[in-house]
Amino acid sequence: MPTEQKSIKKTYLTIDDIAATAGVSKSTVSRVLNNSGFVSEKTRTKVMDIVEANHYIPNSMARELGRTSTQSIGIFIGNISNSYYSEILSGAEAAINRSAFFPFICVVSNERREEFYVQEMLKRRTSGILFASTTIYNLDAIAQLLRSTHAVSIQTDIPHVPRIDCENRLGTQRIVEHLIALGHQKIAFLTFQNPTMVLSQRFEGYCRALEEHDLPVDPRYVKRLDRVSSGYQAVLELLSQENPPTAIHCCNDYIAESAYQALRNHGVSIPGDISLTGFDAVPNTLLMEPQLTTVSQPLQKMGEKAVEMLLLQLSSPARVPESYRFPTEILLRGSTAPPPAHPRIFSL
Repeated sequence: MPTEQKSIKKTYLTIDDIAATAGVSKSTVSRVLNNSGFVSEKTRTKVMDIVEANHYIPNSMARELGRTSTQSIGIFIGNISNSYYSEILSGAEAAINRSAFFPFICVVSNERREEFYVQEMLKRRTSGILFASTTIYNLDAIAQLLRSTHAVSIQTDIPHVPRIDCENRLGTQRIVEHLIALGHQKIAFLTFQNPTMVLSQRFEGYCRALEEHDLPVDPRYVKRLDRVSSGYQAVLELLSQENPPTAIHCCNDYIAESAYQALRNHGVSIPGDISLTGFDAVPNTLLMEPQLTTVSQPLQKMGEKAVEMLLLQLSSPARVPESYRFPTEILLRGSTAPPPAHPRIFSL
């Protein structure tokens, strides 16, 4: 006989209620709601399922619901265990904490979670929204939210929303041109099957660098992955070709880490046999041996600037700030060198 799922019959839940229902401590619930500290994905999902099913609103927020605005800024952001998002969040929170507003962090991992947060923002009459997740799952739902609040996005294309960007095309073009200047002509590119706006711009930069130096964009050297870990197998496939590349550029550093492991595990010298580059300058790249040549973008400054633009809209609603683009910087480290005079034939 199926058991009936219990539902908490309260207008506003407390953390005690959620903790009791989930069978976890109050501190664990607090970490999930504030996206701080480590919580296993299984526990996080369990807590959020209870939150979503019962439309949880923190007591402090419940008291605010009678007001025109809750003086809060919602931050839609991706997985904050990814340093790309955590650095943006750090900058955004610092800017918000200097203002009269407080942040409400919404970690968006799928369409259901995005829809939940959209509805919560509408209920809470959030003053403004910062979209820092590179994936928008339901643009119609986002459009509904934008009818009642101001917003700024970071590297996400949302119609009629001012945006913070960095030089994704130019940064990629310059790092590929660095490889070309070293003498590489066979340069592979690793990206994802369903690229975001940012990753599409980076691929355009790769193509532009090759075309401006009269080098072909060879489809054999372009690998589109379904996940980060697929970079490992993609590298083995590249090396198994009759005419393998002498350099590999990865659309982000997480794929570069996967590529690095494949090369090292199969006795391929970096950069003696293969030069390797990435994008984002995540901290782990400093632990590689040699350290990864990559492209750096000022993520904390991007988070701060986005909040400043949003606060400007809130103080002067008729004034819509212009989008802003940050420069990137090439960090030349030890993972790039001229191609070998006699390229290896790899036996994998």
